[in-house]
Amino acid sequence: MVNSSHRTLLRISLYILSFIGIALGIYYIPEYFYLKLVTAVNSAFILRALRFPGVVRIIDGRVFLNQVEIVKECTGIQVIAVFAGVILPLPRVKWTVKLKALAVVSLAVYVANVIRIVLELWLLYAGILPWSLAHEPFGTILSVVSVALFLLAANHYIPEIGEFMVEAANKLKGRKTGNTATEREKPR
Repeated sequence: MVNSSHRTLLRISLYILSFIGIALGIYYIPEYFYLKLVTAVNSAFILRALRFPGVVRIIDGRVFLNQVEIVKECTGIQVIAVFAGVILPLPRVKWTVKLKALAVVSLAVYVANVIRIVLELWLLYAGILPWSLAHEPFGTILSVVSVALFLLAANHYIPEIGEFMVEAANKLKGRKTGNTATEREKPR
């Protein structure tokens, strides 16, 4: 018979394997040419509205916005893949809630990435920052802040995310110290 501690460990292991499978599957399996193209087109539209150049070109199957290649990471798909991996395998959450949360997070991540691209190019074209600073450090800072905000929002709408993580951490911590939930709850 499997005790509570083993069931918890199995549940956590299955969640982690599901997370890895979903995130890697979303990130690596599909071809994202059209997502890169749409990202470039939307970014170009905003740049032109701000009176900056915004020309989308396709060269040898690669998408460019002006002189900058729009790669898979520019679309935010890696963040969407991670959130899908976190949200979809959650136990005790209705599928409609999971799918709505994933749709909202995906749209928000996409919009945030378009804004990030526009902001980086605006900083470059306005002469405020060179590309090396606008893209790498500034883009990374924006990405980290965005992910933190999305995680807080997702946890607000699906509190089971935080609850599951805390429960898993407590169970694992109890296993490491030799305490199981049943041992801690025994009357003295």
